[in-house]
Amino acid sequence: MNRMLVLILAIISLQVSAKSLPPILDHLPVCSPTVIDGIYVENTLKNSSNDKLIATSFRLIQQKAKDKRVDAVIITNLIEANKIIITADLIDFCDENDSLSSVKTAYNQFSRKPVSFTSNTTNTSTSASINTRSTSIAKAKTPTPVVIETSIPTNTSAEQRSLSSSIPTLSDRELSILANQVGSPPTNVTLSSAYGLKINDSTQRLSELLGPASALFTLSDRTQAWLYGRQLWFFIENEKIQQISYKDRSMLNYNGKNLISYNENFDNNWLIDDKAGYRDEVLEVRTKLDYLKQKSSEEYIVSNNSNLLTLKFNEFSSITDENPELLLTGFTFQSRKYSNKENKILYSDINTQELTEVLLPSENDQPSTLDSLVSRYVPNVIQFSDNGVWSLLSKNVQVKHDNNVIRKVKLSESINYPIESDAQFMSYLKSINVPATREAMLAHFSDKATSWLEIVNVENDDFVLRAEFTSEDDDAMLIALEVEYL
Repeated sequence: MNRMLVLILAIISLQVSAKSLPPILDHLPVCSPTVIDGIYVENTLKNSSNDKLIATSFRLIQQKAKDKRVDAVIITNLIEANKIIITADLIDFCDENDSLSSVKTAYNQFSRKPVSFTSNTTNTSTSASINTRSTSIAKAKTPTPVVIETSIPTNTSAEQRSLSSSIPTLSDRELSILANQVGSPPTNVTLSSAYGLKINDSTQRLSELLGPASALFTLSDRTQAWLYGRQLWFFIENEKIQQISYKDRSMLNYNGKNLISYNENFDNNWLIDDKAGYRDEVLEVRTKLDYLKQKSSEEYIVSNNSNLLTLKFNEFSSITDENPELLLTGFTFQSRKYSNKENKILYSDINTQELTEVLLPSENDQPSTLDSLVSRYVPNVIQFSDNGVWSLLSKNVQVKHDNNVIRKVKLSESINYPIESDAQFMSYLKSINVPATREAMLAHFSDKATSWLEIVNVENDDFVLRAEFTSEDDDAMLIALEVEYL
């Protein structure tokens, strides 16, 4: 009897333990999740099938996700060679919304890849082929881009208006229509083209082939950056493509990337010359692409008179092996004439007093206008987020506006590099007279505010305010503040 009881308790314990592990998602969340961390697992077991290796690796990832106390796991890449290499995002769902969409993840909980990303180019065996070959473009419906002038303040100068005119913005409906018209893009990268696009191709050609960008940024009066997914960057100069890059660490940090919706067409699915893929080992890449020249321990290049292709490798340590490995994580394809300088986002100039009033409204306050909030407007737009189009006025401030009237405003920690320290963010909050701690926020709104754990809410007939802090302690620092005008 005792032996039977122990067996029953053991079975129950196993079931509870399994249920406590964060799930591996088969479908992407409806609301774009927050990526808490990325994970890399490498596993080699002798006398084991690949299925067993994958199952063991998935279990390791789920255990790591449990240790991090995240909600779920999204598998982003799986490589089967002489060993199993898996990468994954550890995510938290949006507050009060853990529903899943009909969009499948790149890999499901059984390691199967529902959507096949096949290359659209013909393989060649000679090393010289990368210099001469052109990428054939996947057959897809070609949309006619709908370009609308960015809504800009009426008090801007002619120079500022010309700066705005080079970045198109679309309504939510137009974005949806154009995105649905575009088929799966080509994903091959050579010295001739990347994602079916060549150096000096126009922005119109870019829109026709890949559809609307996830986000658009202004770098100068002649230079923009168009972002597809969360890491595929197109750098545009005078309306012509000059550089295409896939980088883990680019202009946006995790806080910035989390504002943008997932797009499985552009994340981790590229091939270099139809042979080497994301997270391949450096020795494997050098074997497959034997024409590469080593620039440094983490960079390899191939070039011709016009273009330069640089492959970037990073060190990763697996859970089962203490020795780190160099794995392929990104590329840069560019014109030799394009200066490879550090790009920085150019932001608007904001009226500090007006910003304070917009972020901390009083009862019966009317929504402010973009005219009154900015003295110099520079267009930077997130087109695909979990809740529509946002204009980025600074590294800390984002707004949604309708015909120049502000409907929503967000204040957050910096969305781009270099990463702010807590002291720098606290100093910024002080400079715009926004309460920096949970206790100070509750005191500012007095009896109008309600709190639960790390969240403070204020609701009335004119607006809804939500402030998030690092914890439920009185001195907890503000992380994000969002106000919606009703």
